[in-house]
Amino acid sequence: MRENMTPSQIEKCVLKAQKGDERSFALLFDSFYDKISRYVHFRVAQEDVEDIVSDVFLKVVEKLNTYKPNPKASFQSWIFRIAHNRVIDFYRQKKELLGKQDDDGNDFFLQIPDDNLRPDQQANLNLDVKKLYKVLKQLPDVQREILEFKYLEGFSNAEVSQITGKAEGNIRVIQLRALREIRKRW
Repeated sequence: MRENMTPSQIEKCVLKAQKGDERSFALLFDSFYDKISRYVHFRVAQEDVEDIVSDVFLKVVEKLNTYKPNPKASFQSWIFRIAHNRVIDFYRQKKELLGKQDDDGNDFFLQIPDDNLRPDQQANLNLDVKKLYKVLKQLPDVQREILEFKYLEGFSNAEVSQITGKAEGNIRVIQLRALREIRKRW
């Protein structure tokens, strides 16, 4: 697996894959499969994750030749835009919103074990995470999604803009409003 490819290595792989190099596409697949799976996993029920991720990579194969390098947005943001759109399509087809839970009905987000913490520190962290999760669930979907892209996935505003289809300035405004709302409710 090549998860630690630099942006320039990714772009070189894309160019080779666009020319039909199967090995380069395999490197891209290996580099992004876990990231896309994690993104989808946080948005749909477990039984739907594999199908949606497969659809994402099928769409990548179909549309790879349409990708053009862009200084403001990377291949990573392009592929996440495909994943984002596929999740939206999934919910349009299902016409329902699912909460992300594990098989036991516990919220996946709340399970953050850290072996380096003492039990009292872990308990305090768990309480803070539960409080944060409760506040995040109260935010509008668009604000929560922007915060996930920025702080969980580590995307720049330009990349979030490309993924969501919103202007970069709007991303900053949405992010600011979401953070203010979290502070207010904390």
